[in-house]
Amino acid sequence: MELLLRRTLTTVAVLTVTLLTALAVLTAASSGGATGAPTPVLGSPSYMAPYGVGWGTAHPRVIDNGGDPSGSVKALRWRSWGEPTTKARGLTPIFRPGGGYYRKPARIVLRATDLGTCGAATEAYTRLEFRVAKVPGGSVSGPWRPWAGSADLCGG
Repeated sequence: MELLLRRTLTTVAVLTVTLLTALAVLTAASSGGATGAPTPVLGSPSYMAPYGVGWGTAHPRVIDNGGDPSGSVKALRWRSWGEPTTKARGLTPIFRPGGGYYRKPARIVLRATDLGTCGAATEAYTRLEFRVAKVPGGSVSGPWRPWAGSADLCGG
């Protein structure tokens, strides 16, 4: 009886490990990990170099041009990363009509498109556009505008 119980427990343990391993492989395959498909990045690391932040990385939480505050976005939350178009919501400093910046940041929406390679083997979103609220707490509206006036995110 004891031998039968021991064999049954061993079989259950082996089956559990096998099932968990198969589940891990399937999860990795569905997210691109096992297929070798690289995760796209946002532009080139040389974009806005040497002071830029977040460029050339996958779904960055912060991007910054390395200049004035209006060229930075924080608390980014991306959706559909890896799809042909991905969007993010975040917060950015905006100018007051009389000069300077509002004390509180405003909402901003980013849209990254045009998957390409920026001259390297790594897949990258090569175009970034934005829409921003006119005042902190306001709604995001208006036309999509190119980030920093750039046609693409590959240049240095």
